[in-house]
Amino acid sequence: MSCKTCERLEALASQDVLESIEEQLSLETDLASNELKEKRLIIYDSCHFFQNQTCIKCGCYAMFRASLEYKKCPIDKW
Repeated sequence: MSCKTCERLEALASQDVLESIEEQLSLETDLASNELKEKRLIIYDSCHFFQNQTCIKCGCYAMFRASLEYKKCPIDKW
């Protein structure tokens, strides 16, 4: 049985992270196309270095890294 308070706090923390990512991306000029971003996110989903929305190899949030055209995967998956 899971703790409802913990689940709520995790959801709020995830929302804060997503809002921060969106805010930072609004300042960027070299964004990947939606198609490229989605392809990268699919690759993240199958990667064993992907945990809690983060690449544990480089420390980046997957959504942020995948959204930037010039970023590369630290283990050359994309």
